Amino acid sequence: MNAPVPGGFGETLAEDAPDVSIADALAILRRHYGLTGSARPLPGERDHNFHIQTEGEGEFVLKVSHPAEEAGFTDFQNKALDHILAVDRTLPVPSVRKSLEGEAQFTVSVGGSAPRIIRLVTYMPGQLLSRSPTSAAQDRNLGIFLARLGRALRGFFHPAAGSDLLWDIRKVAKTRPMLAYIADAGHRAMVERVIDAFEEHAAPVIPSLRAQIVHNDMNSYNVVMDASRPEVVSGILDFGDTIHSPLICDLAIGAVYRWPAEGHPLAPAARFVAGYQSVQPLEAEEIGILFDLIRARLALIANIASWQAERFPAKRDYVLRLITEVWTSLERLDGLSSAEARRYFLDHSNPE
Repeated sequence: MNAPVPGGFGETLAEDAPDVSIADALAILRRHYGLTGSARPLPGERDHNFHIQTEGEGEFVLKVSHPAEEAGFTDFQNKALDHILAVDRTLPVPSVRKSLEGEAQFTVSVGGSAPRIIRLVTYMPGQLLSRSPTSAAQDRNLGIFLARLGRALRGFFHPAAGSDLLWDIRKVAKTRPMLAYIADAGHRAMVERVIDAFEEHAAPVIPSLRAQIVHNDMNSYNVVMDASRPEVVSGILDFGDTIHSPLICDLAIGAVYRWPAEGHPLAPAARFVAGYQSVQPLEAEEIGILFDLIRARLALIANIASWQAERFPAKRDYVLRLITEVWTSLERLDGLSSAEARRYFLDHSNPE
């Protein structure tokens, strides 16, 4: 089955980028940054990323953007990182390393490809959240961290902040054509119910909510924890989905990855929300649609991952890496009504 691109989205997710070799990466590093060392490829959805270990100047991530990526959008990410560090120097986010010419980004043709945007940011050491043992303290600390990050971004704006992203919860209904790539009929029907509920309960409320530039992708592969203290956040990665969006959408995304354990399926998410509210209290209307937003993000992952697995077989394992947890979460949350979930969050997510 050929997996066509749903209308209205850009080409960075629709077409695979030409490959970039380690030799290419090291040549860019030497020529444009005056650095030497080793390069190891890192997985990525759109860009080609390399973990760079230099000789005496620390560790970095070299980012070679998809040829279809717009310079304004990568500039947006650079400026967001600069702003966060200017507002709260204690927040562990990557910092942008400028080239020998003093540029935060520049374009290079790699292996005869169309020009591609090059950037270098500091590497965030630690253990990925996806590989870290979970705990109630971790749930809460992640919420606190996301609220601090949102607060640091509060006064920031950029012309590219309104970009049309496939990974925007508000656009979940636009991914309905991707339901065709979900093989299991029961799963397909469940995702359809989620999108219907989002359109009924959340979509009418969203335009009236607080909005600002947010990270928009606090998933378990974008957060780094302290290797010796896995409840402590030591960094957040990948600002490639940063967008101007309601604050509650940013919170819902992070809450998704507090996977349901034993007990109530919303318990880890409620602890996460409690941590967030200890820094940034939520409004009643925001809490009212949080459950529908959490489920909408899960539906978005299911639809996009199923579509990408069909379109890019070589990336199948990468794009489906969370699909088991996604289906388990959707199934456990399917038994709750929006009203029951709202009551649970009201009763269990207050800051202590």
